[in-house]
Amino acid sequence: MNIKSFLINIKNHRTTISRHIVQIIAFIIINYILLELIFSINLLSMESLVKVLPILNSPRNPISSGAGILEYIFYFIVDGIFPVFLIAALIIILLLTNRVFCGWVCPVGTIQDACAAIPTPKRSIKINTHKSLLKVKYTFVILIIIIVLPLGITMSTNYEFYVDYRANIGDFGRKPMGFFSLSEYIFVFFPNIIKDMINTGSLQPLFSNLVTFIIFFFYLIIIILSVWYPRVYCRYFCPFAAIASTVSEYSFLKLTRNPVRCVGRSDCGICENICPKQIRILDEPFEFFTGKGECNFCLKCKEACPYDAIDMKFG
Repeated sequence: MNIKSFLINIKNHRTTISRHIVQIIAFIIINYILLELIFSINLLSMESLVKVLPILNSPRNPISSGAGILEYIFYFIVDGIFPVFLIAALIIILLLTNRVFCGWVCPVGTIQDACAAIPTPKRSIKINTHKSLLKVKYTFVILIIIIVLPLGITMSTNYEFYVDYRANIGDFGRKPMGFFSLSEYIFVFFPNIIKDMINTGSLQPLFSNLVTFIIFFFYLIIIILSVWYPRVYCRYFCPFAAIASTVSEYSFLKLTRNPVRCVGRSDCGICENICPKQIRILDEPFEFFTGKGECNFCLKCKEACPYDAIDMKFG
C-alpha cells in the first residue's frame, strides 16, 4: 500500500480510528489499576475521588467489582438506599448521549471490538433467533430486581428478615451484578481463578462448585464468540445494555436517514451489513433509527454509507 492509498484509507475510516483512540484512552482511565502495573506507582490516593465517579472505578473497588453506574444503583438498593440521584443521572445521560458510552467508552465493549478486529469472516445470527436472544438481557435485569428489591424494602421494615435473606443469597447480596457482568469476569473472576490454580498447582479451584465452573466457561465462550459475532455480550447478555436500550429509544441524540439519498436494501444495504449489532436499519423510519435502543452509536453505518445518507440529529 502506497502513502496515498494509506492516507485515503485513514480519511475513509477517520471516525472508526477516532473511536478506537477514545476507547483505548477510556480503557486505561477506567481501569486505572493498569497504570499502577505499567508504571509501578500507587494510586490508592485516587480512591476517594474515583468512588464518586460512577464510570471511573477500579475493579478492586469494594463498592463495584465492575465499572459502572448500574452496579452502584443495585449496591445502594441492597443497603436499603433508593439512589434517586444516580437513577436520574443515568436517565439524563442516556437521554442526552444515547448509547455513546457503549460504543465509545465501555471497556467491555472495547475488549469485544478487539476480538472482532481479529481477521475472521464475521457471521450473523438468523433474524428470529437474534430477536429471541435480545430478550435474554432483560430477563437478567428482571431477575436482579426481583432478588435485590426485597433487600431494599426490608432493610428498614424487617431487619431480621433482611439479615437472613442477605446471608442466604451470599455473593449476590454483596455484588448483584457480579454474576451477569463480563467486566467482573475479565477483571476479577478470571484472574482470581487463574491465580488460585497457579497457587494450588491444580485445576481444583475451577471445580470448587458448579456456579464457578459454569461462570468460567460461559463467559469464556462469550469472549471466543466475539471474534465471529461482534458485540455478542452487548447484544444479548449485558444488563446495562438492557437498561440503556429501554431509555435510549427516547434519547434526543439519534441517527437519521436522508430519504432522498438512501437507495434502500436492494440497491445497497451496506449500513446493515456493516452494523456490529445486526440492526435492520432500513426497516426503521427515516426520521430516526435506534434499533429499538440497540444502536451503540459506533457510526460505522454513517462512515460506510456511499451516498452520505446517514446523519446525526439532536432534538
